[in-house]
Amino acid sequence: MLLMSQGNLNGKKVLVVEDEYLQARTIADALIEHGADVIGPFPTVEKALLHCGPDEIDGAILDVKVGDVTSFPIAESLCRDGIPFIFLTGYDREIIPPRFKSVPHYLKPFVGRDAPTALALAIARGRSGSSARSERETSHETR
Repeated sequence: MLLMSQGNLNGKKVLVVEDEYLQARTIADALIEHGADVIGPFPTVEKALLHCGPDEIDGAILDVKVGDVTSFPIAESLCRDGIPFIFLTGYDREIIPPRFKSVPHYLKPFVGRDAPTALALAIARGRSGSSARSERETSHETR
């Protein structure tokens, strides 16, 4: 089990995309216990896409297969905006396209209580590039 001190996600807005209710609830509860503000959990890609902008979230936890579709459109958006995220899946790594090979990937059954640690590590490493976010913010300030 991954260990993390309480509060490492204090004030972080975390998008959760998971279509299995119990898994979604466990992840959301664990994130809240670690100080995160949970956005979702969303059981569909369409609903989640409405809430994944750079001004809305600081990180995300994505189930790879959500219903009959994948969460890759969300992953594309997060990468474009420099928002760190992790994948959860019951499938082998091969289901994830090569363009996302640097994104942390955890196999289900993943203990939902470990999700905050995994995401905190991704945020700390700046997955998807925290410099992209600061460049974007700077360009908005100069306009």
